[in-house]
Amino acid sequence: MTTNIQGFDILKSIRENIDDITPSLPSRAVITVGLYALEALESPSFQGDDMCSLIRVVHKKDMEHKSIALDPEHSLVIDTQYEPHYWFDLLDYFKENDFNEELETTIFRYHQEILSIASMSEGSTSAILPRLHSYTNEQEKSTIALVVFPSMSHSSDALFNSFSGVGMLSLEDSTPYILFDQEKLENFSGVHREGEIMTGNEIIEYVVSMFLEKRSFIRDVFKLSKSFNLYCYSMLLATGCSMEVYENFRNILDITLEQPLMDFDYKTAKLMYVLVRAPYHYRDELTKGQVEYEVSKWMKESMGIDIPQISELTYLQDMGDRIDVAILVGGFDTLKKYRDIYRRVERFADMNVSQGLYDSELWEKIKGKLLEY
Repeated sequence: MTTNIQGFDILKSIRENIDDITPSLPSRAVITVGLYALEALESPSFQGDDMCSLIRVVHKKDMEHKSIALDPEHSLVIDTQYEPHYWFDLLDYFKENDFNEELETTIFRYHQEILSIASMSEGSTSAILPRLHSYTNEQEKSTIALVVFPSMSHSSDALFNSFSGVGMLSLEDSTPYILFDQEKLENFSGVHREGEIMTGNEIIEYVVSMFLEKRSFIRDVFKLSKSFNLYCYSMLLATGCSMEVYENFRNILDITLEQPLMDFDYKTAKLMYVLVRAPYHYRDELTKGQVEYEVSKWMKESMGIDIPQISELTYLQDMGDRIDVAILVGGFDTLKKYRDIYRRVERFADMNVSQGLYDSELWEKIKGKLLEY
């Protein structure tokens, strides 16, 4: 009898040890596309966890003057003779190479949730990002794209690439995407949870960390977008706000309106998703129900809107009093914005079509989608 018990204990111990050494495959991946996004997450302060892969997709020319080392197992480097200045410069590459097959070498079946980051101003990025999300859509993955969009003060080339890239992304409704105006993003002034001032690319890292700390964020926003048939968002943001200084949560919500990350008409929005990050000791004061109540009042009183809203919280083991709030605003009217951009790029775009640099049918579809005709 003793021997049998000992044998059972030994087998149980072996099974437990096997479970301990069985690798956990990351179910999530952050994918940076292009040079701007590479630099945005270049800081050592950005750390993924064991359940998140960091994948880089770049053109070879992007790396010529960069000291950052790419992990060959988690990177895809596109090599063409010339650096693509426009999105259509990569069309020959896609014709000659199976891009989906290349993506399969870095994005695996166990990557079920994808967060991509890209600046649409870049020629390579505006071509790659739509194809990347076409692939992830075919693979039935939950995805979100963070898209840095040029302001009207940027060049017509940057606006043309961005108009085309977002148009191609929108044609398939392959992923919800969050638009950041580049000028507003780089001028945004925030405070880190430790109290230091942060600006520019640090903001992207901070937002990504918020998204990743909410384990279900990517999946939830993806499903929400499919349910409401809403794919375009922008963001209101307040970071490192001390409750002692701002006195209450409502005042922190008001702060988000002072530095919007894109100009848009709040009154045309159709949905809000509010993500709050707070110290654990606020778990009784900032409950999901209380936050939803405060957000609902704030929307009516400060913004003059009454639309569906979802509020979610993450609590940190943090003894401070600083609160972060990221608000995704979805479904707002983009027609005026895209009409203004099209006026800037129309002549150049038509010239390229007449020269046969890209398919006129595709260009008509892009215009029809963004200009709503």
